[in-house]
Amino acid sequence: MSAPVSIFDITLIVDSICQSLILHDIQTCRQVNKHWSSMFKPHLWCHPKLTATTNLTDDKVATLLAHKRWIRSMTIAAMHIEKISALGFTHFQELILYDQNFEYSYEGAPVSLSAIVSLLDNNPDLRSLEIDLNRYHYEVRGQPRELSIALMLAIARHPSLTRLVWHVVEGHANSDFARCLLYVCQQRPIQELFVIQKAHIQPYCTICDGNCSQADYYCGSFSYSDEGFLERLPELRALKQKLENVSMEQLLSERPLAFRKLWLPFEFEGCYLPMLKNCPDLQEVSVDLAGDEGDEVLEALAGCPTLRGLDLVCGRYDMDYAREVQRFTQLQNVRIPQMAKEMLQGVFDSLRRSSHETLEVLGLNISVSPEDVVHVIQSFPNLKEIDLTTVRIYIQDNCRFPSGCYVPDAEDCTVDDCIVRHWDESQMYRPDETMSEWWDHWTKAKRFMHAMSSVYVQQRHKHVLQPMFMRFMYPIKAYMSQVEAFAYAEGTGVWTNSMGRVLTVADAKRMVDAQHEEVERRNEQQREWQRERRSIRYGADSVWEESQRYQFNEYDEAEADEPAREYVIAKSRNRHYSLRSKQPSPFRRPFKK
Repeated sequence: MSAPVSIFDITLIVDSICQSLILHDIQTCRQVNKHWSSMFKPHLWCHPKLTATTNLTDDKVATLLAHKRWIRSMTIAAMHIEKISALGFTHFQELILYDQNFEYSYEGAPVSLSAIVSLLDNNPDLRSLEIDLNRYHYEVRGQPRELSIALMLAIARHPSLTRLVWHVVEGHANSDFARCLLYVCQQRPIQELFVIQKAHIQPYCTICDGNCSQADYYCGSFSYSDEGFLERLPELRALKQKLENVSMEQLLSERPLAFRKLWLPFEFEGCYLPMLKNCPDLQEVSVDLAGDEGDEVLEALAGCPTLRGLDLVCGRYDMDYAREVQRFTQLQNVRIPQMAKEMLQGVFDSLRRSSHETLEVLGLNISVSPEDVVHVIQSFPNLKEIDLTTVRIYIQDNCRFPSGCYVPDAEDCTVDDCIVRHWDESQMYRPDETMSEWWDHWTKAKRFMHAMSSVYVQQRHKHVLQPMFMRFMYPIKAYMSQVEAFAYAEGTGVWTNSMGRVLTVADAKRMVDAQHEEVERRNEQQREWQRERRSIRYGADSVWEESQRYQFNEYDEAEADEPAREYVIAKSRNRHYSLRSKQPSPFRRPFKK
């Protein structure tokens, strides 16, 4: 006889089911009846995403307002920030503000600073904030804006923010940026700080249809000494005086830092040592160890009793990784750069001696051999994940694999089914690249997964191995061109009869071919434009001469194969032998005896 099940148990069951369902499945399940609809509604509206392809009409705004009480997290593209800020949301717990780049970087009107700041001030329960904005928000027409300063001041007065992810445009972060941000985080219980360099992407040039080499840009460095900033932000003057009158060591030693997870670039190098010495609860860290203070930083990290995660990817080229890893015990998360097989084996031996029972996540380069991966799975009994950047290998005790994964030697399973649909939350670095570059990543990853599957199946017959599955971590949707992305979102073009369907490898191949054709078309237009310009400037004959200049003729082969001539210098007047039969020039200076 089965035990009675209450409505509260059903609610918990539905809640656990919804955690593993995608949005389309949730929409299908909630159509069963009104009671189930009310159960699925919190999961359906907990995290809406307003991308650059979203047309935020009045009907959609009304729908968002009707379900405002369910929304706890929101991803907002730059063009929608001001409209969402004006709606008065007050229950956000997570906020992601970003620029969605396609084959070119998005360049629009900069978002009002008051709109961004009000989103933070009006949501006192906000726990996580992610900023991923392009250059035009930091400076307009070469003039700097106070975006960074305004954000830091808003963070300093926020009561509950504990996680900050900031993708900073290259060239903007400097030592002043590091000092200011760390001091602001010290005033509040920020537990997770990720500062990631955002690479420059060429903006689209409307004059020459995107082919302009003058369109590259660079962002100005951070500064809090601008008089305009001081006039518009009254709180900045007190912060400026504090940072200028007190050294960084004294600032960071005033009170303990609450950091548990850190990801900081090279620009923070001057703050590494005083900061790490005052982080009693530090658990995971990723800093640049290639500087002059790399040894001191590692020594300070070795003194952290709670450290469980270590990233050595940015270490020096001459670092003894095996010796450095052995200084740490009970590590759970370790990331290692690409290295020779002998050095890699030494690192594995050190990890086996120091963190044999505790290691759960290991980050490697995808150039590692499948045999080494199988050796790692055998060596660490509690290992759960191997991160190869583009490919992730998951190890688990049971044999119930989730959907959308590649299981070696499994029936009805192809490698094309393992592509993720969205970026994983743990992937801090997300490259902005084209579909051709995605195809290169996919080709290399597919070759590795096939080889990994073959080696794993062979070794499983000889040794007892835990079940594992693999996933390709770069979603197709993130690499689509602007035309394809809007067509996919609106259900037009080739997507007319496939609204909302999952993208496949065949779709990616078609988009890669279309991109190559577009590149060839633009190159041909560029060559035609150059020929017309040369024709107008030098005349029609110069165009023919230019086309004939690089053409191969029968003399090229003879000249290429002809041996070097031996020049014989005559004794008298240093004349070449080819000039002996010729009469001397009357203007030549006579030989002086």
